[in-house]
Amino acid sequence: MRRVHLVGIVVIILVLAFYFGDFALAKSETHSTARVGALKNANATFYTGFCVYPNSPFGKLVTGELMSKGYRVLLLSAPVECDGQFLAVWVEWSNVSYSPVFARGEVRVVAIYSSAGDPSHYLRYRNATDKKRALIEFLNTTGPQVQAYILADISDESVGIISVRGYHNYLLKQAAEVIADRVQDLELEGKREKSSD
Repeated sequence: MRRVHLVGIVVIILVLAFYFGDFALAKSETHSTARVGALKNANATFYTGFCVYPNSPFGKLVTGELMSKGYRVLLLSAPVECDGQFLAVWVEWSNVSYSPVFARGEVRVVAIYSSAGDPSHYLRYRNATDKKRALIEFLNTTGPQVQAYILADISDESVGIISVRGYHNYLLKQAAEVIADRVQDLELEGKREKSSD
């Protein structure tokens, strides 16, 4: 009887470890695509550093990626004008099929960017009834800036020893890297165009 109880306890511990643990010892095949739409004003202003909203687990991953690229980053608790490049990020949807040795997942993340720290595009999007149109439609704003949206799709298949949380974190980290890379590309391209004028 003790042996049955011991086996039961071991099984419960393993289930809890795979559900609540944060590990992914796996071989992954990950693909990403990003669609970027941008409005670039002549002589656009580029503030140094970034202000990232929302202050969420995904926002913190994007912040970490930007910091690893050498940027100063401030996490915002509200979408307000700031003295850095404004970046609102969120997870649009995710879909994961999971077992402890095989996982397949997809995630779509979205970002709205302003080189001059202007949150108006994001605020318009947040308050809109037609979200799709509000995301891709740019309106004239005060001051020269680069405004952009980024839609990034990540798909992955992983084989190995994987926890549920570890796999979700892996997908979001891949998405955060894509967002940080695209935002850096927007900044560098805008500054190159500005210096060539």
